[in-house]
Amino acid sequence: MNATQQHLLDTYRAARRAESAPPAPGAHTFRTLRDLLRWRRSRTADPEQTPRTVPAARTAPLRHHAEPTKP
Repeated sequence: MNATQQHLLDTYRAARRAESAPPAPGAHTFRTLRDLLRWRRSRTADPEQTPRTVPAARTAPLRHHAEPTKP
């Protein structure tokens, strides 16, 4: 059963019980995503946070280009 079929079933059940219909699938997707992004930005926007540096993996020499080591 996909989201549309589930929504239609829930709408039918709500009508039979004289309840309000549920929101359509995807009705709050953008608002939820926007709230999630705001929350994430607020967690990383610390004014006392030290500036990010390049990860060590990017600054280390590439092993497949390095000369082979002698035993």
